[in-house]
Amino acid sequence: MANRIIGTHMCSFLLMGILVCFVVQCKDESRFVEPNYVLQKWARAIQQLNYREYASCEAYPKEEAVFREMYREYYLAEIMTTEVDEISQSKELKDHEGNRYLRRTLEFEATIVKRNTGKPDGIVRGNADFIRYLEGKRAKDGWLLSNRTIIFVPR
Repeated sequence: MANRIIGTHMCSFLLMGILVCFVVQCKDESRFVEPNYVLQKWARAIQQLNYREYASCEAYPKEEAVFREMYREYYLAEIMTTEVDEISQSKELKDHEGNRYLRRTLEFEATIVKRNTGKPDGIVRGNADFIRYLEGKRAKDGWLLSNRTIIFVPR
């Protein structure tokens, strides 16, 4: 009887250990979820030419007429994050108003789609800087897209 009780406790302990390991592992995999979400939201806004959504993703949004002209002929689809740098206090910076922010870089790949045909026209690779204000009027806005470089990869 004592062996049975000890066996039951050992089994429970083992299951708890496995559950804790699983939760910790899942937590590590989502280390840059919010900026990836913002990148996906940004791409969707471009596809739909939704200026309001686009502006909510950008730290420094272009004017609406400029936005429409920039994305008049194409949009990005199937955007996929490929690499993310580690957050570091050494990347704490200040903007032109003196507000502190953190900066991280995310690399991605996507399909470029011609708007008039709706057909893929190639692959693009790029990187995007994301900033998160620690103070000031945008401090509660989370990670914002502040700069991006997109390179067309001919097929």
